[in-house]
Amino acid sequence: MAIEKKISDELHLLAARRLRAAGMRYSKSRRAIVEVLASAGRPLTLDEVLAFNSDDNLAQSSVYRNSTELVDAGVVKCLASGKDHNRFELDDSIIGHHHHFVCLDCGEIEDFQVPEYFEKEILRLEAELVKKGLSVEGHTLDIQGRCPKCSKKIVGNFVS
Repeated sequence: MAIEKKISDELHLLAARRLRAAGMRYSKSRRAIVEVLASAGRPLTLDEVLAFNSDDNLAQSSVYRNSTELVDAGVVKCLASGKDHNRFELDDSIIGHHHHFVCLDCGEIEDFQVPEYFEKEILRLEAELVKKGLSVEGHTLDIQGRCPKCSKKIVGNFVS
C-alpha cells in the first residue's frame, strides 16, 4: 500500500509539472481523470472514465474538456480504435512503452509488451530511417482482430 501511494504521488507530481509547463493547473477534475486512467490498466473511452470514477464528482463536459487538455500537456494520449471509439491512457513516457491489440468490432484496446529482441529490431529499423534523412519520433504496433466477446458473437451468428 505504501508503494502504491508513492507511485501515485510521483504520478501526480509529474502530471502537475507537465500541466504547469503547458500553462495549466492540476485541477481536481484533471487529477480524478489521471487516477481513473492509472487504475484502469487499459485504455478507456471517456464514457468509461466517467463510469470508473468512484467519487462521481466528474461532469461529462469536464471529462471531455480536461481530457483534451491532458493530451495537450503530454500527460494522456488519445488512441483511435475501431468503430470511431477514441480511448485514452496515460502517456507512454509515464507508464512505459507498450503496444496495443485493437478489437475491430467494439474498439476495445488491450496493452501488451513485445519481446526485447523484437523491440531492438524495430529500433534498428528506426535508425536506418534516420540515416535516410527521416525524422523518427517513435513507433507503435497495433495488432487488430476481435476480442473474445466479439469473436463469440461471430461464431454464434454462424452457428444459428
